[in-house]
Amino acid sequence: MQNFDILFYQSHNPMWVFDIITLEILEVNYAAVAAYGYSKQEFLSKTISDLRPAEDVEKVKLLVAEIRTCKTYLREFRHKNKAGHVFHVEVMSYPIDFEGREARLVVTQNIQDKKEIAGRLEITQSKLNRMLETTSIGFFQVDKQSVITYWNNAAEQMIGYDRKYLLGKNLWEVFPEAIDTNFYIKYQEAVANRENTEFESYFWPLQKWFAIIIYLMEDELVIHFRDITETKIYEEQLLDKIEQLKEISYLNSHYIRKPVASLLGLSSLINQNLVKGKEYKTVAAQILECSQELDAVIKRINNKVNDEISTSIRDEIQNFSLDKLLEEIVIEASTFHPSHQVLLKNNTEVLLYGNKNSINTALHRLIDNAVKFSPDVNVVEVYLDVVQHNAILSVRDFGIGMDKQFLNRIFISFNDKKVAGELGSGLSKVLNVAHKHNGDVWVESQPGVGSTFNMRLPMSNIAVFKQAGTTDFTYYEAPGLEISDLHDGQIVVANWQGFHTTHTAKTGCLRILSKLTENKSKLILNDSSGVAGTWNDAVEWVSTTFFPMLRDSGVTHVAWVYSISTFSRLSTDSTMANLQDIDINIRTFERTEDAEKWLAEISVATKISG
Repeated sequence: MQNFDILFYQSHNPMWVFDIITLEILEVNYAAVAAYGYSKQEFLSKTISDLRPAEDVEKVKLLVAEIRTCKTYLREFRHKNKAGHVFHVEVMSYPIDFEGREARLVVTQNIQDKKEIAGRLEITQSKLNRMLETTSIGFFQVDKQSVITYWNNAAEQMIGYDRKYLLGKNLWEVFPEAIDTNFYIKYQEAVANRENTEFESYFWPLQKWFAIIIYLMEDELVIHFRDITETKIYEEQLLDKIEQLKEISYLNSHYIRKPVASLLGLSSLINQNLVKGKEYKTVAAQILECSQELDAVIKRINNKVNDEISTSIRDEIQNFSLDKLLEEIVIEASTFHPSHQVLLKNNTEVLLYGNKNSINTALHRLIDNAVKFSPDVNVVEVYLDVVQHNAILSVRDFGIGMDKQFLNRIFISFNDKKVAGELGSGLSKVLNVAHKHNGDVWVESQPGVGSTFNMRLPMSNIAVFKQAGTTDFTYYEAPGLEISDLHDGQIVVANWQGFHTTHTAKTGCLRILSKLTENKSKLILNDSSGVAGTWNDAVEWVSTTFFPMLRDSGVTHVAWVYSISTFSRLSTDSTMANLQDIDINIRTFERTEDAEKWLAEISVATKISG
């Protein structure tokens, strides 16, 4: 506010702030008081219409809607002073939140003397730049090649990058983490459609939500954004609280009523002297059983409430050493579980920018779970590896393991709250931590051998920049897809690699569709053997949107090669199960060679029949 005071009250240009709804003048500087002849008190009793000649008042009302939708508004008007003298002014206004009211800051210049126009415009631009640098709204500009041409102070503070590293660089080279996100899609749509757009987007490297507006100018895009993370967190907590109350209500109505009714009935028998001799021992045992059942339900409710309270606290995002955190966790877990050896088998050096406390809690949950399900083996192993710029945290037990049916239930629970509730909240909490970091969770298991729970946390350029003060902007690598063709273009080959999210799956599928149209192909070899982890979030879109697109484009056969990763395989199976009214011959294969052979035979048969 001190910067505002210096800019506003000490400016030589007349300035005021007015309410965009009522047009009331809310504040005025000394230069305006001197230039217009009104006292400050008189000025604050007026609206901006009062500063216009009578014949121009109606124009003011018509311009309000236009002004309200503009970031910066610059135009000539006619004003009059207290003495009634009418003169031409150039007015520049800018939106501002003034004491909780939607307002605009106005800077005026008397342009009666044409010789002074150029100099005064230069001063105005300088002051506008100062306003942009003191606003709390992030503001940047890019040219038509997406090269960053301006980046204000608020953007530096919210994102973390110094403008000297950004100016003159391509937006997507600087922020590869944003490619395929909602921001990227909306940006491309705005450019393609030549339309302004307003939306919300989550930026995972900072774990922040932003409200974003993109304005199109002749040769540039103007983007401004503000942090709405606290609002989003409040909304999430409110929804969680509603779900929590529903669950507690269910527990009260279904689980508490039964033991309470039994206790009341048994107590009534005693009060009416209907229990005789040895029957007291039987009744006492029943009372104890009902009391224990009631106590278990109450503990479950208390644990639910306490768990929700503990996870509702927002921790600060910070730069930290993940490998050192893992060492601390293993030592703590060894203390908590003296019956087991918690061994750190591999610990790669990893610098991460994220929620340290939530990752700490998630890993303790995984280790606790591993200990619980390996009662006959006293060893649990913990690993930290880096794969394609992703930190992979793994907790392995040597317990009873899980069959395919139970693994499928865990897989389904990631998108089904009811199933998740049946399995307990622990794993869903771990998944939520991974999703906040743009990662995921998957399980590999064999009955009688044991299980390995994996959590993927992508690494970002921002972590490197915050640690070293510089980065080459190549630290984050998005998942890949290579598209080629076989048999003179009759077979389109989609070779998926690495880890995939909903956005990367959509982008990749649309690239496949484009290649099919280009080649006029009807056969696809969809090779996911190189896919790791899971892509369960994309299952619904692939099955209900992408496959109908394939059908409509004339595709007749799809050979799908499984990944060796269990959850990736389950994602494929789930996609197949969700397909409806798709007249496409789809087969799954374990080996790429077998899939290619099948399609080659179809290709030859098609040529012969043609």
